[in-house]
Amino acid sequence: MSDEVRLSTEELHKLGATFEIRAEELSRQLAAFRRRADAAALRDGFGSDEAARPYRELYEQAEQALVQLQQRLAEVGGGIKETVARAEAAEEELSEMMRSVR
Repeated sequence: MSDEVRLSTEELHKLGATFEIRAEELSRQLAAFRRRADAAALRDGFGSDEAARPYRELYEQAEQALVQLQQRLAEVGGGIKETVARAEAAEEELSEMMRSVR
């Protein structure tokens, strides 16, 4: 097994952007979901607040999970981009050190 590590900052940057794009898409889809599946719509669909209550609770849990997922995707995307910036800075610093040794 090699001890060498190769890092494509370009590919990592694309990956980070993909996570952020997916987070934005999820945010838009969640907003659309909220408009269609609010408490009134659930009550109307089930005929009463009592009948809709278990489904409203499931809806709220699902909504909360989707919000957390969207936030996590955005965090991961931002973290990857930070890693890219640090790797590029370290690479530039190493290049400068090599040039100064010559």
